[in-house]
Amino acid sequence: MSKSFSVNFTGDPTSLFERARKDATDNGAQITGDTNKGAFSGRGVEGSYTVSGNTVNITVDKKPMIIPWSLVESQLKQFFQ
Repeated sequence: MSKSFSVNFTGDPTSLFERARKDATDNGAQITGDTNKGAFSGRGVEGSYTVSGNTVNITVDKKPMIIPWSLVESQLKQFFQ
């Protein structure tokens, strides 16, 4: 089962994604792609993102069963804000 949600951001998208990639790497995860679309994975969570204006649309395709959706969503939002 997948789940989608959106995160609004302000500022320069290039800076946002550079910081998101660094934060992900520091936390044992990976974000690939650019300021238009890409994918992420780490700690059993996998998914993709697209950017529309100042909104990142995130779809999580896979997560460990023992981790609640609320935790996955809150952690991903931190990378993309």
